[in-house]
Amino acid sequence: MDRERKVTALPNQIICDNCMSCVDEGLAECPFCGAKFENRNPRGTLPAYSLLAGRYTIGACIAVDGEGVTYQAIDVTNAHRVVIKEYVPVTMCAARTREGAVVPRAGKEVMFKTTRMDFVDLYRSLVTLGRTEGLVTVLDLVETNNTAYAVREPDEGETLQAYLDAREEPLTQEEALMLLRPVVYGVEAMHRMGLLHRGISPETVFITPAGAKLSGYATLGLRNAGGELKSQLVDGYAAPEQYAVAEFDGKYTDIYSLGALFYRALTGHTPLAANLRRMNDNMLPAHRVNRELPGYVSTAIGRAMRLNPSERPQSASDLLAAITTPTRLDSKFHLTSRQWKFVAIAAGGLLLVILLSVWAILSAVGGGEESSSSSVSTSASASQSQSSSAQSSSSQSVAEKVSVPNFVGNLYQDIIDSDTYKETFLFTTEYEYSDDYDEGKVIRQEPAFGTKVSPGATIKLYVSKGPEYATIPTNIVGLSKGDAQQLLRENNILFEIVETDNPDGKYTAYTVVKTEPEVGQKVKMNETVVKVYVAKEATSTSSESTPPPASSSSSSQDGTTSSSSSDGQTPSA
Repeated sequence: MDRERKVTALPNQIICDNCMSCVDEGLAECPFCGAKFENRNPRGTLPAYSLLAGRYTIGACIAVDGEGVTYQAIDVTNAHRVVIKEYVPVTMCAARTREGAVVPRAGKEVMFKTTRMDFVDLYRSLVTLGRTEGLVTVLDLVETNNTAYAVREPDEGETLQAYLDAREEPLTQEEALMLLRPVVYGVEAMHRMGLLHRGISPETVFITPAGAKLSGYATLGLRNAGGELKSQLVDGYAAPEQYAVAEFDGKYTDIYSLGALFYRALTGHTPLAANLRRMNDNMLPAHRVNRELPGYVSTAIGRAMRLNPSERPQSASDLLAAITTPTRLDSKFHLTSRQWKFVAIAAGGLLLVILLSVWAILSAVGGGEESSSSSVSTSASASQSQSSSAQSSSSQSVAEKVSVPNFVGNLYQDIIDSDTYKETFLFTTEYEYSDDYDEGKVIRQEPAFGTKVSPGATIKLYVSKGPEYATIPTNIVGLSKGDAQQLLRENNILFEIVETDNPDGKYTAYTVVKTEPEVGQKVKMNETVVKVYVAKEATSTSSESTPPPASSSSSSQDGTTSSSSSDGQTPSA
């Protein structure tokens, strides 16, 4: 990761990608390290070492797809490396002016503007979403050159595809859940924003030191066949509706891809392409490929990959819960062992009624007129028997109904681990933030407490993800840098240390002076980055002031950053 520092770049200055120094745009080489500024980007793309929007130094072109061009780049305001995607659809754009503006093809002007708006809406929403677990962060959206540019973090680590290819055997259930759970959470966060990914595959998931992250964002046009853009679908992971122009996608589209991701991780095999499955669905269930896989996990994956979207789980959290626990509804026609007993009893009663009816008919035919009264009597008796049996069955059915317990306030894990509840109910879950309930506890339930339901009924539990916001501690001002960092970590608050001048020793060296936002303000946990201003040594020389040990710039596990450099020098605030 690049060293955290503030860079003062003059207008029309770029950053050398070799030594990270600010230099004037247009030079042939870096005056500080001698690196050559050679433009090797393909014709029609932005030239390397040019400045975009006065802020981003364009680097090498790293990818081209039906939606546009992707570049390496550097943000000159903080010397951070980023990735920029430029919306330049090859099917709609004809050329580029000398100044860099994109020119649409004749007759495609309206379509270009419409699809460009889709691109802008997608990435503007992703910027709003901010730093989210399991997702590569989109940092900025720039509209210039008659098009739009999305700025995001670089992809770190290796792809999930490379990671799985390097293994000699499939992941275990525990390994797959630990690895892919952040991605599921990230997809759920996108869905809450009304966004779809449509391109989830082992090539768009990256294994990083901070956990798996989903990248590869794109608009609808790139991820659906038959549209205006040159589509880009990954066979085996794209949902069947993505291959048909007339069909609509939805959250269930990403659910299919997540199911396919788990299939690949747990079996070691790429799923059969959805368009081929529609012609001949001979894809083996996951437990048939990996015999050690629990049946309920295979069933959950199978449901997620149903060809009919309405038969799939309708949320990413439902899929995750189904793969995690065996008490999930795994089929539309699933019956518990207790329900099978009821079916067997009902079938036996029905068979008895049929036999009695056949016997009565045969008796009537064989006995003629002399036995007619007897037959009538027998039929009446049989009818009464049927009526009595039906009433008995009805009363038994009513008697068998059970009251829904009060799950609110209880731990979700305790509920699903209970043998009593396993035998009686099936559970679906949805996760929400809550200030009133600890993480993992049930916030509310459907149906409500006390409702009479049949055994095997599905209960929906809303489970707490814990509070969404934390308050910046008021006692942080005056603490040492180390104590402040520990306090913020304990409160799940991301932070950035900024060292500030300390004229005439106004503050104790290396203590917190202030924060932005101010103390007492609420911020989103694990998302909002709080700036913590720490006083430098006093400007005047003091024998009592001792600098802290030098430490290299690093990023901690919880995403916090330190701004001290490896040589002990302090970057400007």
